[in-house]
Amino acid sequence: MKYAIILAGLFAATATLSPAALAAEPATVLRIDLSAIDLTTPRGAAAAERRIDRAVAAFCRNDVEHLSHGGRRAARECREAVRVDALAKLDTRRAQQLAAR
Repeated sequence: MKYAIILAGLFAATATLSPAALAAEPATVLRIDLSAIDLTTPRGAAAAERRIDRAVAAFCRNDVEHLSHGGRRAARECREAVRVDALAKLDTRRAQQLAAR
């Protein structure tokens, strides 16, 4: 009985957050160290992409078996969006390394 009251209280507290309060939360940043990788070589690019894939899987929920359909979709969308952003930054970093040669 105590659990039902606590869960109801938690739901009520989260339901009362305004969209402005949710938007004011700081964004979480994913940092991937690629400083030691030569991105101008195919082998280095592949290593960087593997690091990105592992970091994205750890950053977004990867244990989706027990989640609802909406939770699985949110995790998949997170992985896709973060991976696209990371690969765009990888291309920028690769161009910087090529320009520095």
